[in-house]
Amino acid sequence: MSAKHIINRSMLSIRAIYTSFKFQKIPQPWLAAFRQNESGQVNLKTRIPSIVPWLTPIPGRLKLNIDGAFKMTSGEAGGGGILRDHEGNMCWAFARAYHDLNSSLAAEALALRDGLSICCSKGITEVLVEIDSLNLLQIVTKQTACPWDFACILQHITAKT
Repeated sequence: MSAKHIINRSMLSIRAIYTSFKFQKIPQPWLAAFRQNESGQVNLKTRIPSIVPWLTPIPGRLKLNIDGAFKMTSGEAGGGGILRDHEGNMCWAFARAYHDLNSSLAAEALALRDGLSICCSKGITEVLVEIDSLNLLQIVTKQTACPWDFACILQHITAKT
């Protein structure tokens, strides 16, 4: 992304946060930056971000949030997760670098596998899992066929569930 695009996206995010939380007073330098951004030459078609609240699990349950990422230009990949209780308190978290991947879907799947493996190793059998990959959700729930290149990852995941 260009620097102008990054600045525009950042300003839209800040504006969305202020709007969502209905802050009473926006600092003057920020207002000037908003005005400059609005009147500037940059006219990028971007979506205004929305704030999505984290929903707590029911009391007595734990929630595992998982995410993975892949950077096509460098081939770097990683993933991680956090396990929290019904009050949002962190029980544990992890982050890992992954190698020899070719998609963000594979990174998401490895992060899910690793998160569930950690849960099992700690004796945690009742856990609510939240991921942001619709594709992975559909593969794990067998709504979509599993791509051959990470069938082994899926076998690990289903063995843990």
